Amino acid sequence: MSKKYIFVDLDGTLLNDEKKVCPRNAEAIEEAVRRGHHVITATGRPLESAILGAKNAGLDRNGCYILSYNGGLIYECSTAKILYEETLAMPLVHNMFDAARKAGIHIQAYCEGKVWCEADTEEMKHYHRNGQMPYEIHKDVPGELRENTRKLIAIAFDHERLMAFQKETEKIWQDSADTIFSTPYYLEILPKGISKGSGIQKMADVLGFSMEDTIAIGDEENDISMIRKANLGVAMVNAINKVKEAADYITLANNNEGGVGEVIEKFVLN
Repeated sequence: MSKKYIFVDLDGTLLNDEKKVCPRNAEAIEEAVRRGHHVITATGRPLESAILGAKNAGLDRNGCYILSYNGGLIYECSTAKILYEETLAMPLVHNMFDAARKAGIHIQAYCEGKVWCEADTEEMKHYHRNGQMPYEIHKDVPGELRENTRKLIAIAFDHERLMAFQKETEKIWQDSADTIFSTPYYLEILPKGISKGSGIQKMADVLGFSMEDTIAIGDEENDISMIRKANLGVAMVNAINKVKEAADYITLANNNEGGVGEVIEKFVLN
């Protein structure tokens, strides 16, 4: 059997509801890597948070890679090198922050391994609890950034309100960025053309493997592009309906029961 490249989302997919890797997933991953297959972390998380998630899953060793920022960055674990990245244009960042201020929507950028935002909101605290990334409060985030940010996230606990904000700002981002929901509460603003699907293709180009050898597993809207792009696209049984509709296979086990392990056992190890 050819070596497989298995792209695995973290939250709601590889990780259980306690943000841990269950024994079935851990054992299947260990055996797949032992046989020379590649299990790749594919997440909307920023790199620093993705590295923590990969480490907890035992996916920070030689031969492991991370696809973070929803496909905007490729990281090689063994060398700690960034192999590819995209960032947002600064005029867009300024305009999106202006729009979020007017709408009273929390919005954040990323700089020097930290989240940057303009108020210590409940939304920021919620994000920090989930991803464990450090954050800083700045009076004017776009004006003070010391490097280009790889994405923005607008956060609201009301999904309808966040959808309205997405629609209201369409004229700002439609020419130079794409937006996608990574959860009902997180609206991600990414460089144009960037997605987990484009990230898989870019990784194949950089590392020289065939798309025929790819498997992608996910549960949320931002996973759809990679599920469609991979040779075998898998939706977790706990995935939203849009993801299930895009998939070739739906797991029997959910993220608490080892759905990723199920896929590796069925399609890679057997």
